[in-house]
Amino acid sequence: MISLVVLFVAVFSVEAKHLVYRDCNSSPNKIAHVTSAHLNPFPVVVPGDLTGDIVVQAPRLVEGNHYKLDVHIQKHALFWITVPCISNVGSCSYNLCDLLGPNTTECAPQLKSQNLPCHCPFQPGTYTLQPATFKVPEMSGIWSWLASGDYRVDAKITDTNTGEEVACYHVEVSATQPPCSGFLCNIFG
Repeated sequence: MISLVVLFVAVFSVEAKHLVYRDCNSSPNKIAHVTSAHLNPFPVVVPGDLTGDIVVQAPRLVEGNHYKLDVHIQKHALFWITVPCISNVGSCSYNLCDLLGPNTTECAPQLKSQNLPCHCPFQPGTYTLQPATFKVPEMSGIWSWLASGDYRVDAKITDTNTGEEVACYHVEVSATQPPCSGFLCNIFG
């Protein structure tokens, strides 16, 4: 579940006065289209609370093992560096319905309480997540260098039966750590 929260934050959060994202897919066979999305605070504070709402239109049934999700994340550090795929987090490829299968993840309480599905199959329709708060976990160990910075994220879904790209989003992302508090901050910043 933590990897899905990290993925959600990476794909749908940016440093701006309001959420900015771009649908980079023009296929008539789209499986998803985000019609609105909002997140607060900006930049995203890691660790911290993130409140968001989203409306997604799903014009087609999504089921089976033929949808591949490719996520490419880059962090800016003098130049853009690709965030590697480690333990299924980062610039990774997934089978969408394996990732969101009934045996792989438990529904987030925020989705469950609003009767929203989080497992394949997804029926055609409009899915609306009313404002809900998620805990963004602390990034420790190898992930600590990702807790703050500027990012570019591309997420693409391909129908492997046809080779057609059926969803794509590009987002510019910023994250920060909470401000330092306590007397040691005067010494160490």
